[in-house]
Amino acid sequence: MNVLGGLLGLLLVFGLLAGVVLGWVSAFTLGRLRARLTKVEGALADVESELRRLRGTPPGAGAGAEAFRGPEARRPPEPAARQGPARPSARWAAAGATPTTAADGVASPPRAAAAGERPGTPRWTGRDIAGRFFMGIRDHWMVWLGGISIGLAGLFLVRYSIEQGYLGPTARVLLGMATGVGLHVLAEWLRRRMQGRYEALAALAGGASLTLYAAVLAALHLYALWSPGVVFVLLGLISLGTMLLALRHGPVLAILGILGAYAVPALLGGDAEQLLTVLIYSLIVTMASLVLMRYVYRDWLWWGTVAGALFWWWIALQAGGHTEPWLGVYLAVLAWSMLALRPRNYRLTQRITDPEAQGHWQQWLRSPGTEQGPLRISLLVLLLAQAYSIALDPQWSLGPLLWLPLPAVILLASQYNEGLRPLPWLTLALMAAGLVGSVLDWEPLYTAYIWSVVPVDAIHHDTVLATLGLLAALFSAAGLWQLQVRRDSALAASLAFMSPLVALALAHILVPEALPRWGLSALGLLAGLTLGGLAGRRLRAGATDAIAFWQIAAGHLAYSLAVVIRFDDATLTLALAVQVLSLTWLLRRFGVRHLNWLVILVLTTIVIRLTVNPWLLDYDDTAHWTLWTYGGSLVLVWLAARILDDGHGLKPWLQAASLHLLMLFLHTQMRYLLYDGDVFAARYDFLEAALNSTLWAALALLYYRRSVSAAGLSGLYRGVGQVLMLLAVGNYLWLVTAMNPLWNAVSSGAIGETPVLNALLLAYGLPVVLWGLASRFYEPDLRPFFAVLAGVALWLFVSLEIRHLWQGRLDFFDPFRDGELYTYSVVWLLMAVGTMLLGTLRSHKALYRGGLVLLALVILKIFFVDMAGLTGLLRALSFMGLGLSLLGLAFVHQYLGRRTGDTPAASSPEPGQSTP
Repeated sequence: MNVLGGLLGLLLVFGLLAGVVLGWVSAFTLGRLRARLTKVEGALADVESELRRLRGTPPGAGAGAEAFRGPEARRPPEPAARQGPARPSARWAAAGATPTTAADGVASPPRAAAAGERPGTPRWTGRDIAGRFFMGIRDHWMVWLGGISIGLAGLFLVRYSIEQGYLGPTARVLLGMATGVGLHVLAEWLRRRMQGRYEALAALAGGASLTLYAAVLAALHLYALWSPGVVFVLLGLISLGTMLLALRHGPVLAILGILGAYAVPALLGGDAEQLLTVLIYSLIVTMASLVLMRYVYRDWLWWGTVAGALFWWWIALQAGGHTEPWLGVYLAVLAWSMLALRPRNYRLTQRITDPEAQGHWQQWLRSPGTEQGPLRISLLVLLLAQAYSIALDPQWSLGPLLWLPLPAVILLASQYNEGLRPLPWLTLALMAAGLVGSVLDWEPLYTAYIWSVVPVDAIHHDTVLATLGLLAALFSAAGLWQLQVRRDSALAASLAFMSPLVALALAHILVPEALPRWGLSALGLLAGLTLGGLAGRRLRAGATDAIAFWQIAAGHLAYSLAVVIRFDDATLTLALAVQVLSLTWLLRRFGVRHLNWLVILVLTTIVIRLTVNPWLLDYDDTAHWTLWTYGGSLVLVWLAARILDDGHGLKPWLQAASLHLLMLFLHTQMRYLLYDGDVFAARYDFLEAALNSTLWAALALLYYRRSVSAAGLSGLYRGVGQVLMLLAVGNYLWLVTAMNPLWNAVSSGAIGETPVLNALLLAYGLPVVLWGLASRFYEPDLRPFFAVLAGVALWLFVSLEIRHLWQGRLDFFDPFRDGELYTYSVVWLLMAVGTMLLGTLRSHKALYRGGLVLLALVILKIFFVDMAGLTGLLRALSFMGLGLSLLGLAFVHQYLGRRTGDTPAASSPEPGQSTP
C-alpha cells in the first residue's frame, strides 16, 4: 500500500510539473501571437497614415477607425531594434551612450558618457534602485516564485524518495540529476521555440540548477557515493553550465541558479565535520557567479554573491572545529576572486586608474558610475570578517602564517590599482584591532562591563613574535615597493616606516613578558634613532617631502613607544612633552610640510593626559610628581612657543596650551599643598573652594583678554574663558550658600581666630576685586551683572569680617552684641554714603542707585533692629548718625547741583535730575 501511495505521489508531482510547463507554453504562445498582431496592426496604421498623406486627408479623419480598433492598435509601432531578442539598451551601452526622448516623442541623440563614467552605467540614486527593485518584485513575482517552486520541488522529490525508501541511493541521485537535466533541456527547447528571452524560462532553468546541486551534494553528504574530488568536479561543471546558460536566459537564472546554490547545503543539512567541503563548494559558486558577471552584471547579483559567501564563513566560524583555521585562506581566496575573475586580472598586476579615488572618502566608497565602489566595500567587509575571526580565536597553535594570505592579496592588488591605495592601512589597522581584541577580557559588573588585558600564554610567545615580525616585514616591504613607483605617496611612506612600530606596540600588548621591558624599550629607541638619522640626512639634502615627514613622525613615535614601555604614567607625559620642543625646532629649522599638525597632535595628547588621566589612573603620591610633570610640560611648551616667530600659525596653539597647562599646574600644586601630597584625594574643602574661585576667575579674565588680542584661536580662548568664569561664579555661590561659615561648622573651623587677615579675605575678599575687574574688562554684555555681583560681594565680605571681629568666630546662632549691631549700621551707612557720592560725582546712575538700596537697608535696620536691640547712648548715636548722613547727602547733592546750574529735586535726589 505504501509503495502504491508513493507511486501515486510521484505521478502527482510529475503531473503538476507537466501542467505548469504546458501552461507556460500556452501563455508564451498567446503572448507571441499578441505581439505579432500588434506588429501587424501597427504596420497597417502606418500604411493608412501614408495613404491619408498622399490623398491630402487631414490627420484626424481616421479617428473613428482608430478608436474602433481599440487601444492595442492605437499604440505607436515599436522600433525595429525591439523586434528581436536584443534590447536597444544593450546597443546603447555598447556605444557608450544612453538614448533620451524629447517631449514631442522624437528620439533625441544619445547622451555621451561623462568623463570617468563607465559606459552604459546609469547614475542611479538609492531611491531609484529601491524603486526599481520593488517594481521588479511587483512585475515578476510569479516568475520568481515559480522558479523557486521548481527548485524546491526537485529537493522535496529527492527527500520524499529517501524517506519512503522507494529507490536505492544511486537511483535517487541519478533520478534527481535526470530531473535537473530534463528541466534544463525543456527550458532551452522552449527558449529556442519562442525565439526570445523570457524570464519565466530563466526561472525554470534556475530551478533545474538547484535540483542538480541538491542531487550532487546528497551523493556526498548523505550516501558517500562519490569522493570529494568527484563532487568538486561535478559542482564546478554545474556552475559552469549554469553560467553559460545565464548568458542566454539573463540575470534571473543567475540569481536563482548561482545564488540559490548557496542555500542547497543548508537545505540538505549536515554536521560540522563537513563544513570544509561546504566552504570549497561556496568558493566554486562564488567564482562561477563572478565569472558570470563579466557578461551579466547587476548590483544585487554582486551583493547577493558576497552575502552568500560570507554566510558560510559565519556558519563555519560559529561551528568551530577543524574548519576554523581555514577561514583566513577562505577569505583570501574570496578577495582574490573579487579582484581577479571579473576583469581577468588573475595575477592582480593590471594597472587600474580610478579618478574617483582622489575625492572624499564617501565618494571613494561609492564611486558613482563605476564598479569600484562595491569592490572596495566588499574588501572592507572581508577585512572586518577576518578581524572578527582573529578577535574570537587567533589560533596561535597553528603557526604564524594563518592570517597573512588576505593582507598579502590586498597589498599586491593595491600596488597596481590606485583605487585601493587606502586599503593597506585599513588592513593593518583592522588586523591590529583583531589582535588586541583577542586579549581583551570582558567581565560583567552590575549593569555594565569592564575589560582587562589577558596576555597570550607563554607557550605561544614564539608564534606571536614570529607573526608580528612577518606582519611588519610584509607591510613595510609593500610600502617601500610602492615608494619605488610613487615617491610622493604619503600612504606608502607611512606604511613603510610605521608598520614596524605597530608590530612593536602589539608585542608590548600581546606578550609583555616575552622580552624584558628594557629590551622592548631599547628596541623602540634604536628604531627611533635609525629613523631620525635617515630623516636628518634627507633634510640636510634639502628634501622636505612625504618621506621626510613620515621618517620624522615614525622616529618620534618610536621614541614615544620606548618611553611608554619604560616609564610610569607620571613621567611618561613629561617624556612625551619633549617631542613638542623637538618637532617645533624641526619645523622652524627646515620647514617640513604638515609637521605643524604633528605638533598639534602631540600637544593635544599631552593636554588631554594632564587634564583627564589623573582622574582615571592611579599615581604614586610618595614623590612630588606634579612639580616635574605639570611644571616640566609647561616649561617645554612655553619654550616651543618662544622658538617660533610671532606670525607663525602654530604659535597661538602653543600659547593656548601653555595657558591651559599653567591653570592645571596651579590647580594641582594647590591640591598637593592642601592635602599633604594626595593631589587627587576625594575631598573638596573650604580653602580649596576659596582658591578655585580666585584661580578660575583670574584665568577667565586672562583667556578673555587673549581672545581679544590673539590673531588666531580667539573663539577657543573665549569659549574656555566663559567656561572658567561660569565655574568661578558657581563656585563662589557655593561658598556663599552651602559652604558659608555662618552655618557650616567645617568651613567655620577653617577661618581661624585671626582678625581680618584670615581665610575670609581669600574666600570673600579677593573675589570682590575679580568681580570688579570683570565689570570693567570682561564681556560687555555681562559687565552690569559683575558690577552688581561685586557690590553684593563687598557687602557680604565686610559683614562677615565684622561678625568675626566681634565674635572671634562665625556662627549664625551666636547672639548679637550691641557694639556689633552699631558697627553694622555705621559701616553700612558709610558704604552707602560713599557709593552714592561716587555715583553722583561720576554721573553713574547704576552706582548711585546701588548706594541708595544700601541706604534703604541701613534705614530699615536702624528703625526695626537698632530701635529694639540697642539701648541708651548707642541707640541715640545710631539715629544721630543716620540723620546727619541724610542731611549731609542732601546738602552735597544740592551743592553740586547748584555748581552745575541745576536745582536738584528734593523728592528724588538722583544725579542728572533737576527741577525748573
